[in-house]
Amino acid sequence: MTTEDGSEDDGTMRDTTSGHHFVVVTFLTTPEEHTQAVREIGDYVEEFLSQQPGFIASRLLAATDGRSIVHQAEWTAESAFKAIAPAARKHPAFPKLMTYQPIGLGYQLVRSY
Repeated sequence: MTTEDGSEDDGTMRDTTSGHHFVVVTFLTTPEEHTQAVREIGDYVEEFLSQQPGFIASRLLAATDGRSIVHQAEWTAESAFKAIAPAARKHPAFPKLMTYQPIGLGYQLVRSY
């Protein structure tokens, strides 16, 4: 297999530690509020979070049963993510997003396949 840079890839696992910080947040919803929650979380990410220094990219995943939403974000460093926490807590959407009982954890990339 040929990689993006034209080199050969034998398909084995690669260590691709980047120093980037990944945050995965799970929100709990009911099927009845799921569509609204996806819109509210997505708007918050698009209009606020993605505009912050150190933000790289993210994905918003909606459970097919309508009972949860997962937001996975990539940051340049854990310090960049932590630096925006005070502004995030003061954001007007924050109280509403907290009603979805978010559970967030930080991760580092250890391998890509």
